[in-house]
Amino acid sequence: MGTPISASESPSGEGTKNVPSSDAFLDNDPKCLGTSLKFFFYINFCNICGLRSNFQSVEHNLSSTKPHLLFLTETQLREATDSSPFSVPSYFLYSDFHSKAGCCVYVHNDLTCSNAHALESSKFSTIWFRL
Repeated sequence: MGTPISASESPSGEGTKNVPSSDAFLDNDPKCLGTSLKFFFYINFCNICGLRSNFQSVEHNLSSTKPHLLFLTETQLREATDSSPFSVPSYFLYSDFHSKAGCCVYVHNDLTCSNAHALESSKFSTIWFRL
């Protein structure tokens, strides 16, 4: 596991203070963080800057690191986009696509979760769910 990276050290200003980052995630992009939470969940996050153009990297990350959760922001896909081309075996895809924003979460199929739509707002690209 890598050394802790603070948000102030990240070139984009993204990150979480004192959260360990994983080794080699999406070509060592400093905007992407991975963290292991006490043997419970392995969680990855990345500002993907376009899911369509970077989907191969997403597939590689999911198959090689096998996180329980992969959070992606700035998916940059239209709201009406069919999510099936972005499906990955062993993962459920929850999405809130927007053309100039958007987010999605890949949830490993061994986790039980459900959308918490009542917490979501049309003002923001958000996804809420219960584990």
